[in-house]
Amino acid sequence: MKRVEWVIASIFIALGLHCLVMAGTLLPGTAGDSAYFSLLLRVSFWMGIPILGGIVIYMIIMVIKKQKRKVL
Repeated sequence: MKRVEWVIASIFIALGLHCLVMAGTLLPGTAGDSAYFSLLLRVSFWMGIPILGGIVIYMIIMVIKKQKRKVL
């Protein structure tokens, strides 16, 4: 993907996160900016765990492929 496509995809992801968090803060019993940022932090954390796991798995696969190339 080109750089412009990455920027557009990142903007869509950020807008989606904003909409998700805004919907969560509009629930009864939550109010204020602190609730928004608290929920944004929690959503980002839980979204980051699978991304980090995917990166770790990808790195392990790449190391294994490099070792197989050296053996051959």
